[in-house]
Amino acid sequence: MVTANQLQAYLPLVLLILVGYLLLIRPARKRARATAQLQSALSPGDEVMLSSGLFATVVDVTDEVATVELGPGTVVRVHRGAVTQIIVDRTPDSEPVDDEVREARETPHGDNPEAS
Repeated sequence: MVTANQLQAYLPLVLLILVGYLLLIRPARKRARATAQLQSALSPGDEVMLSSGLFATVVDVTDEVATVELGPGTVVRVHRGAVTQIIVDRTPDSEPVDDEVREARETPHGDNPEAS
C-alpha cells in the first residue's frame, strides 16, 4: 500500500517532468510543426531565407530539393529543410521609420548642415 509520505516524495519529480514538458518539449514540437508546414508550402516565386542567412527566390520544388535563385543567373539546389522563412514582401511605406532615419534619407549626401 502506498502511503502519503511516499506520494509526497514523488511529487517534486512529477512536477519537474510536467514543467519540463510545458517549457521545453511542447514549444519545440510547435516550432517543428510550423517549420514543416512552411517547408511543405513552398512554391515557385516565393522569396525565402535559407538557414545560412542567404535570401533567394524559389524557382522549382521537388520532393526534398528546392531550386532557388540567389541572384540573376545564380541558381542552386538546396534541401527543403534549408528554408527557414518565407519572406513577406514589405512595401517601403509599411516599414517603421523614426524621424532621425527619415531625415537622413531625405538629406542629400553632400548637404550636412552640421559640417558648415
